[in-house]
Amino acid sequence: MSFLKALFGPSRKEIWQQLSREVGGHFHEGGFFAASAVQARTGDWIVTLDTVTHGDGNTNQTYTRLRAPYFNPEGFRFEIYRASVFSGLGKALGMQDIEVGHPRFDQDFVIKGNAPRRVRRLFDNRRIRRLIDAQPRIQLSVKGHEGWFSKFPAGVDELHFQSLGVIKDLGQLQTLFDLFAEVLEQVCHEGRAYEDDVRIHIRRLRAPGGRIEDNKYVLWESYDSRRDAADALGRLRYPVAVPALASVLWDDDSRLRALAIEALAEIGHRDAIGPLVPLLGDARKADARPIRERVAEALRQLGEEELVDAVLAALVHMNINTGTYKNTTGACGKEWPSWFNQEANSAQIQPVRRHVELQRTPCPRSESPPVYVTVSGRGARQDRPARRRGCPEQGDRRASRHAAPGGEQVAKTLLPRTPRRSRGPVAARPAAGFSPLGSSP
Repeated sequence: MSFLKALFGPSRKEIWQQLSREVGGHFHEGGFFAASAVQARTGDWIVTLDTVTHGDGNTNQTYTRLRAPYFNPEGFRFEIYRASVFSGLGKALGMQDIEVGHPRFDQDFVIKGNAPRRVRRLFDNRRIRRLIDAQPRIQLSVKGHEGWFSKFPAGVDELHFQSLGVIKDLGQLQTLFDLFAEVLEQVCHEGRAYEDDVRIHIRRLRAPGGRIEDNKYVLWESYDSRRDAADALGRLRYPVAVPALASVLWDDDSRLRALAIEALAEIGHRDAIGPLVPLLGDARKADARPIRERVAEALRQLGEEELVDAVLAALVHMNINTGTYKNTTGACGKEWPSWFNQEANSAQIQPVRRHVELQRTPCPRSESPPVYVTVSGRGARQDRPARRRGCPEQGDRRASRHAAPGGEQVAKTLLPRTPRRSRGPVAARPAAGFSPLGSSP
């Protein structure tokens, strides 16, 4: 064995194991159905080194490849490879080649892409050009994974490198890992420090949730990056982040939902009230704490104590699970009225989720518009803008026979009726279609 090692040098396994230690990654032992691989995390991404064999069984060729899936909502594509004697012929035949403004680099490499300006910004990075130039053979590109049978979520593509043969040069492999880290930072974050960049955190949060697995290891997962983005947006407190945070309030990741609720409370913008109110009807837990309790605390922090009391009172009247509100003290240590506790203790406990709707109706007599909330045990929808005249309850467009249980109690609590002159009978309106706010777990 020592003679063979002296003759042929260290084996691929030994070199790749050493590489995994150098890059702070993990070496996966190969088997009958899977090749050996090295994985290392850089930022939000996982870089995977392995080999793949292509052929028809008679003539097979083995390639070394690196790949790193990443969120690419803009669909940016590029490809770069070394120029050859056929490259000039391709240009003469009209094949598009992007010049990035560095003459020697433009002469040595063929670069293609679907966004020339962005391609030029990418290769204007001196370190990226140096790392690419250090590769004797290179074919680096962004590969899309569309189609019915793709296991990639929508918007997730792959930074991909491939070279003929098995690479066992430790220095070259380290350079490839450095190249992937630099390109991913430039493509996703434009080379900026993103700790305090709201736009980058919003982009990270909007990435699809889940993971991509291949054989026995994970190629991509977004749980940690999305949670970190939600936490960062709450820390930065920019109102522009409210829509992005609101979009994940019904996400399957319970930890992310909890962080988004806390972030909206930290931002303290009024636009967060509407998305939060429907969650008062959710009896599930997020990060080992009831969602309803978290939302009640956030809305109180936003100054909506009366709204929270009214919605929770309506939920009690509907005999649903009241969770922690059965005690003499409610969420945030607020003491509830005696009638509330009596109703809560007599409520039937069921692990269900109710639908809560919020409607701010126009009111010319006051500066702040009144709020109408409907609590229902069936599907729910956002009411269209209320008519100014002839509504049995201000803000409610449904006919009385279709009114959801509990809606009247909330309306009376929030909207004291002002006596008005009768305007004649009101024609009943059919119920509109429903659109569920979220699916039951």
